[in-house]
Amino acid sequence: MPFLRKRIRDPRGRPPADPGRTGKAALKGYLLLWKLLQEGVETGVFPGAVVGIRTPDRKVFLTAGYRGLLPRTEENDEDTLYDLASLTKPLATTISVMRLHGEGRLSLRAPLSCFFPREYFGEKAYLRVTVRDLLSHRGGFPAWRPYFKSLLALPRTSRREHLLRLILSEPPVFSPGEGELYSDLGFFLLGEIVTRVSGRPLEEYAEESLGKLIPEYAGELLFRPLDKGIPPRRIAPTERCPFTGRWLRGEVHDENTRVLGGVSGAAGLFGSARAVLALLEVLLEVWRGRPKGGLSPEILRYFWGFRGRGGLRALGFDRPSFRDSSTGPFFPRTALGHLGYTGGAFWLVPEREVAVVLLSNRVHPSRKNEKIRAFRPRFFSEVALFLRLTG
Repeated sequence: MPFLRKRIRDPRGRPPADPGRTGKAALKGYLLLWKLLQEGVETGVFPGAVVGIRTPDRKVFLTAGYRGLLPRTEENDEDTLYDLASLTKPLATTISVMRLHGEGRLSLRAPLSCFFPREYFGEKAYLRVTVRDLLSHRGGFPAWRPYFKSLLALPRTSRREHLLRLILSEPPVFSPGEGELYSDLGFFLLGEIVTRVSGRPLEEYAEESLGKLIPEYAGELLFRPLDKGIPPRRIAPTERCPFTGRWLRGEVHDENTRVLGGVSGAAGLFGSARAVLALLEVLLEVWRGRPKGGLSPEILRYFWGFRGRGGLRALGFDRPSFRDSSTGPFFPRTALGHLGYTGGAFWLVPEREVAVVLLSNRVHPSRKNEKIRAFRPRFFSEVALFLRLTG
C-alpha cells in the first residue's frame, strides 16, 4: 500500500508540498480536510488535531495547530499522544472482552451475579444484567455519576470495591434489558469483569491484547503513559487539575477514572492517531477473515453485527444516529465508531475498508468549550463526500 503522509509542521498554516502519487482530485480532497482542521484551530474548536484516514490504497495523516496552548504554545505533530477518553471502551475494554470470549473464558450471557458478591447488589435488578447488556448499554444504569467526590475520601486501596457497590446500588433508569442508555457505569463494571476473569489487572491484560494486534505501536496505545517512560512533552494537555493546580498531561481527564489510579473500563487509554489507525486497520483485516492476536473473524463479526434497540449500537461500538449524528448525514448506517469526551472520534466502514480517526484535546484549556459538537458533523460529512461513502 503506498503510504501518503501530509505533515503540517507550521502551526500558522503553511500547506504541504504535493505528497506524491495521489492524483489531483485526491490531493484537493485531502487539502480541503486539512483546511477544515486549520479552521477548527483558528475558530477555537481545539488547540490542534491529528487525523488519520485509511482507504484500500493509501494512508494519510493530517496534522494541524498546536499540541497545547498553556502554560505555553507547543507545535503539534503525528507523535502526539492524546487522552482517548471513551475511546477506551471499544479499543481496550471491548477488545479485551472479545479476546476472553474467543478463549472460551467469558460468556456474553453471563449475569453480573457471576462476577460480584451478592452483597454488592444494593439493587437486585442488576443481578440478571448480562455482559452483553453492558456492551450494548442495556443494563439500566444511569449515564454518569460524580463518584470521585465521595471516593476521594477513601484510601486508594478500597476505592474500586466501593465504586462497584455504588454502581450496583443505583436505582435503574429502566428495567434492565428493556431499554437503552449510553452509560459509563456499565463499562466500569466491564473493566472489573475483565480483571476478574483474566486474573490480571485490566491495564495489563488490555495492553497485552493491543500489543498482540499492533506490536509496532505498543508504546503508543497504553494506560498511564507517564509511568511507562513517555515524556510529558509528547502528550497533549487537557485541563488544570482542580486538586493539584497542575495541567493534566498524561494523567487521565475523567475524574472517576483518575481517583482509581488512571485505569478503568470507561477511560484511561492514551494514544496517537497512527496507533489508533493501525489498530482499526487490523480490525478491518480480521473482519475480512484473517484472525490475529486472539481475535477471530466470527467473534468480531458478531460484535459488529449486533444491533441493539433502534439499531444504533453494536457490542462495544456505536453506529451513526438517525438524526443529528456526529458523523453528519452521509456516513452509511453500517459504519461503526465511537466518540471521546476529550475530543476524539473514529469511524469504520468495513465493507469499504475505510477507517477515519480524529484526535484532539478540545477540553484544553477548558471543557466548557463545546464547539466540537458542530465541527464533527461538518468534518465527517466532508470525509464521507470526498471518499464517496454515501453510495
